Amino acid sequence: MAENKTEIATFHQYNIDVKNREILISGEESMSEPCNDEPGVDHILSARLIRNIRILVNENDKAPILIHMKTCGGDWNEGMAVYDAVKTCPVYVTILNYTHARSMSSLILQAADNRVMMPNSEFMFHHGEYGQEGEFITVMNTVEWYKRTMDTMCNIYVDAMKSTKHSKWRKITKPKIRVWLDDQMDKKNDVYLSAQEAVDNGFADSIFDGNWNKLIGN
Repeated sequence: MAENKTEIATFHQYNIDVKNREILISGEESMSEPCNDEPGVDHILSARLIRNIRILVNENDKAPILIHMKTCGGDWNEGMAVYDAVKTCPVYVTILNYTHARSMSSLILQAADNRVMMPNSEFMFHHGEYGQEGEFITVMNTVEWYKRTMDTMCNIYVDAMKSTKHSKWRKITKPKIRVWLDDQMDKKNDVYLSAQEAVDNGFADSIFDGNWNKLIGN
């Protein structure tokens, strides 16, 4: 009983269940800086996720990992650190998405080997929000960098839409897919998709059917 309590406490405090090889991606509100919005991807979340992946890989470099993701998105750089950590993980990774995969978390989802949406979760992509102040040259250089990150984001989406076997974009060229992405974001800014629409467009592999036994099988 004491061992079970320790495992539960560890999962709540560090977002890792070593025994069952599960990790939680979720922002945590700072006690010193409370906010009304859902906490997103930040340096704390990304550092913890990287550590947790390494712990599980070092414990067993063959067994798959299940990541429960519940976050609204967040910082670009920290989110890409999470993306890279998942993408380069040497074992099979499943991400099960809760509530919404939107903005940065919609990109993180693409890093997994198996991308699963909860039935009532949603998917959203957009240009993102940017802000910069300072000297003119600094601001202009930052804007140019933002343009490059936009290309990185769209390339990740396009690759997923093109390569996913069940995607309706499977036979469409990548330049045409990119045109569609840009057009949707220009018209709607925030482009929302249901879980099924995310699957149909190649942003996810399946909708969770409640069968936990087969969820992380590869």
